[in-house]
Amino acid sequence: MKKILLTTVLVLASIGGAYAQEFSENTDKYKVETNRFWNNWFISAGGGVQMYFGDADSKASFGDRIAPAVDISLGKWFTPGLGLRLSYNGLQAKGASVTDVNYSTGDSFNKDGATYYETKWNMMNLHSDVLFDLTNMLGGYNPNRVYSFIPYVGFGWAHSYDRPRTDEFTFNAGLINKFRLSPALDLNVEFRGFLVKDGFDGEKGGKSYEGLGGVTLGLTYKFKQRDFQRGTVITTGISEDEMRRIQNQLRESQAYNDQLKAELEEARKNKQVVVEKEIVDAAPRVIFFQIGSSKVSKQDRVHLQYMADAIKAGDSNKVYTIRGYADKQTGSSSWNEKLSRLRAEAVRDVLVDEFGVNSSQLQIEGKGGVDTMYYDTPYLSRVVIME
Repeated sequence: MKKILLTTVLVLASIGGAYAQEFSENTDKYKVETNRFWNNWFISAGGGVQMYFGDADSKASFGDRIAPAVDISLGKWFTPGLGLRLSYNGLQAKGASVTDVNYSTGDSFNKDGATYYETKWNMMNLHSDVLFDLTNMLGGYNPNRVYSFIPYVGFGWAHSYDRPRTDEFTFNAGLINKFRLSPALDLNVEFRGFLVKDGFDGEKGGKSYEGLGGVTLGLTYKFKQRDFQRGTVITTGISEDEMRRIQNQLRESQAYNDQLKAELEEARKNKQVVVEKEIVDAAPRVIFFQIGSSKVSKQDRVHLQYMADAIKAGDSNKVYTIRGYADKQTGSSSWNEKLSRLRAEAVRDVLVDEFGVNSSQLQIEGKGGVDTMYYDTPYLSRVVIME
């Protein structure tokens, strides 16, 4: 029993050293913290021109085919390089037709010995896109970067407001050239387009697909929280070899605990009271804590479960004293007095609430802050001793 307690003390002392952590800001430009759902949202609006590419549209003059365009988008960046948005594109489309029926304005022109009719209709395209900020992906995250190159792809639904009203599934792609104006505002020059099945312009011909292309100029407003956090790097200050040594000691300690629990169970079956009393009356139990904390770790709960079994198997009239201590070199005198008692209460609560020890067999004392108790090492004073 003394051997297992000594091993446990040494292992926990090693772990205490490992928790002497250092905190520093992450300097890796490719690593940021995952944002929350309501972080990094944005809204965009812009205007420009667009042109439809149908069966007979090439017969019309370039200027007659240019139509006004409006873009409105709402989206979110999940990482500096990956985002999603929902976009509305409108406003009109213009072209040419071989018949004076669908979307015809009534005006006609002759080209290559044939008569064509000018067309114009009101339409919109509602689509969802996946955004790829290649500048951040390839160059690392930089919230102050002036220019960003952002291609995207997506799918949507195109609708014609004029008769005959048509609805078609669309494949969308484009490129956003983003220029940073301020932390909250960007200027965008966007080149966009979609593919749609033949017939969206009211006329079916020899092509399987038609399309629309456009260019717009707009602004993007970024809601708070608008930047990604770099995150914090925690350094334990110990080498990998030292960590492996600690892990091996923990495994050995657990093996000893398992062996002693098996012996205790065997003793109960054989009603060997002497063995039980030997366990109960063994050396004081030691539980260590992290700096400023009164939380009992899962590993120490294993030891406390063994202690609880031993107490319940022993003399029911015996009272055990749980004394809490704090490290005098950290914290004020009043805080250490409170912390030492909180640690003692935490150990008592685990024994009573989790493992069924009779509370009348336990009394607690808070000893406040003390000088180094073991090996002139301050963190070994952050302890509870039970005897």
